[in-house]
Amino acid sequence: MDRRDFIRALVAGSAAAAAHHAVPFAAASSHLPGSDTPPAWAIGFEGLGDDLSLTAMKVEGTVPEECYGTLYRNGPALYERAGERYQHWFDPDGMIQAFRLGPAGVTHEGRFVRTRKFLEESEAGRFLYNGAGSQVADPQPASNNDTANPANINIQPLAGELLALWEAGSAHSIDPTTLETRERKIWSDELDGVPFSAHPKYDDRGDLWNIGSVPWLGAPKLVLYHINAGGVLQKAKLHALDFAGYIHDFVLTPRYLVVLNSSAVFGTGETFVDRMHWDPNRASQLLVFDRNDLSLARVIEVPAAFVFHFGNGWEDASGLHFTACQYENADITVSSMRKMAQQSGGPLHAPPELMRYDVDLRSGRCSISALAVPMEFPNFDLRRPFTPQTLLGTGERDASESGLASALLSVNPQSGEFSRYDYGDGVIVQEPLYLKGGAEGYAMHAFLDYEKHRSGIALFRIDRLNEGPIMTATMERVLPLGFHGCFMPA
Repeated sequence: MDRRDFIRALVAGSAAAAAHHAVPFAAASSHLPGSDTPPAWAIGFEGLGDDLSLTAMKVEGTVPEECYGTLYRNGPALYERAGERYQHWFDPDGMIQAFRLGPAGVTHEGRFVRTRKFLEESEAGRFLYNGAGSQVADPQPASNNDTANPANINIQPLAGELLALWEAGSAHSIDPTTLETRERKIWSDELDGVPFSAHPKYDDRGDLWNIGSVPWLGAPKLVLYHINAGGVLQKAKLHALDFAGYIHDFVLTPRYLVVLNSSAVFGTGETFVDRMHWDPNRASQLLVFDRNDLSLARVIEVPAAFVFHFGNGWEDASGLHFTACQYENADITVSSMRKMAQQSGGPLHAPPELMRYDVDLRSGRCSISALAVPMEFPNFDLRRPFTPQTLLGTGERDASESGLASALLSVNPQSGEFSRYDYGDGVIVQEPLYLKGGAEGYAMHAFLDYEKHRSGIALFRIDRLNEGPIMTATMERVLPLGFHGCFMPA
């Protein structure tokens, strides 16, 4: 890796991406055209202006002792400053939510990630930097990838700390107890500020693997990372890509990292999102990298695909296998996320469908089959990462007002067998996580009850998922809808 040339290109690309003239947010519609009232679900996108102090939640049911611990979540939370409003769900500053479960009950608190961006804009009293899908009035130039880093997508554990993650810049270290932001993570001098994705994966030893996509350069690149369970970088490698497709997540198997270079290809446009153009005639690529040395082992063309999130991956004598929550195009990013952030109604994107990929590395052939389940935010038992296990996820209803999920799902990718619990109208279900315990374990997720103007968490027995939650904890706070998180046992 030529550090000087690479970092110089990264800085130039970031600055160019942020250098466009602005359109004030106040000029944008914030609700349904012709209506003075946003749709009911839009309270999930109102946002917050301050940290949230510790508060006790109302608990119905019982928290099993084996579920004592903390659910951490991250997501966009600060939508407005000085009368300007972000126009895309990707852009608001991240807030870490902590739901702590113990013998005394359940509590909640929230704290913004103190990135450089957050601190500078707090002092200025206004937005200073353009976002991935928004432009601000009188934007300041971005000097590097972390200048406008909102740290707003995920929060994951590593070596006794938490990492607040974006997808185009550095991770930020978070104190698990106080939620204070400690520092920006620098894995090595040459990787300072290089994109570090929001979806790291853990192997069966606890080592962390990750990617970093750099699509905005003339010659798009992908960075691969291997970091041990103690938080020390083991190796990293830079690869050139054949084309600049959007890459958000990846799959880890016992021997490989599998990356989908999607058919949402970057070209011209005013913002990062505007540059994303769906090309149904361009084949997507499965890039298969060897975990031993991070070399490229195989490139396999597949039909045009757009995927935010993958389930787990496994291998057997026939090859490698994984699941993906696949969309028919990139509308969710280029249009739906704008409408949600602007608290505007549909039409919205079609729901993603859970797909199974079966790859024969010897022949280079890939078989793709639909599991006939609309699913997003897939998760699995991290104690058994490389097995064809049951997935947890969220599911959309056919008539969903917001295009967001109202149901919790579990799906077996081998048999196609699934269970479902639907909350019905008025509730938006967020990413579920596996908790160990019992024969099958537990599922926990956060939710927004927008009809009753309250947020909460729910706990399920996975083997009795369709019977409903065994515990719910609610509060009168309305939390912004977020993306991802993790659970840390007590």
